[in-house]
Amino acid sequence: GLVTAAAAAAAAAIVPSSPALAAYATQTSEASSTTAGSVAAAPASELTVYKRSFRERFETSISSGTHDYSFKYPKETWKADIVSLNDGKLYGVDLRFSSAQEGQLAVSVLPFIATPDSLKDVGTPAEALERFVELIGAFWADNGFGDPTKNGSIKSTREVKKDGVVYYEYELVRPHNLISAAVTDGQLYVMCATAVNERQWERGEQNLRNIVSSFQVPP
Repeated sequence: GLVTAAAAAAAAAIVPSSPALAAYATQTSEASSTTAGSVAAAPASELTVYKRSFRERFETSISSGTHDYSFKYPKETWKADIVSLNDGKLYGVDLRFSSAQEGQLAVSVLPFIATPDSLKDVGTPAEALERFVELIGAFWADNGFGDPTKNGSIKSTREVKKDGVVYYEYELVRPHNLISAAVTDGQLYVMCATAVNERQWERGEQNLRNIVSSFQVPP
């Protein structure tokens, strides 16, 4: 009698008492077996719109004439990082975000000489990238974004237009880098997002692509 009752109680303690708990136990077991193997490519997360404000921009000494650029990002896993005053002054770094699992991004805003109307006035995507590296390359190299000038680092480039503003978009390798850049009202806006290793790229590729493709500067 007592032994049977104790055994029944022990069994009840380890067996889910509802369909919901049973489903949770199954999901947990599946997740554990996946984690034990290679990193699976994560599906794209739900994205939240981030819009830069003058109040925040003032802290990094960027011009009050800078347009309030925006992008979409996974709010639950990506967080804002501190931007040093030195990086703001030397390289126009206005914003940094990162995710330990997926990578990091930085946005630079810089005055552009001769106030071109668009990046097409600067030249081809490859020529424009050389200018970006002159202005921001030292920051990228020192902060894990890589060196876009290395031979074979450019995998692809394309030109897109949003609300009349021309963007040059790049995909680079070693490390995996995605860049979106635009010029408006004489200022250059460059977003660079990177996965610092293959593990981050496997986890975050889709989110990184969605973040960079959503980057937008009002005309």
